[in-house]
Amino acid sequence: MSDDDRDRTDTERYTEQVSPDDALEVFSDHEPRTASEIADALDVSRRTALNKLSELVERGDLRRKKVGGRAVVFWKPTSDE
Repeated sequence: MSDDDRDRTDTERYTEQVSPDDALEVFSDHEPRTASEIADALDVSRRTALNKLSELVERGDLRRKKVGGRAVVFWKPTSDE
């Protein structure tokens, strides 16, 4: 979706097209995912995906781990975590 196709609010900000909960649904199988995988699944930019994932980490819905140079994975914790 290009920026030109997105709706804007009265203050000229873009309206949210994807919620953090939309991103959380991608983790239904509890497999670790990268921000790029979430971006592809939701058809959004990697930056947008990272913003949603960061919000989910802050809420406690996801965990995050740096696994290499710049690689970060996110996962949905199981009930015993």
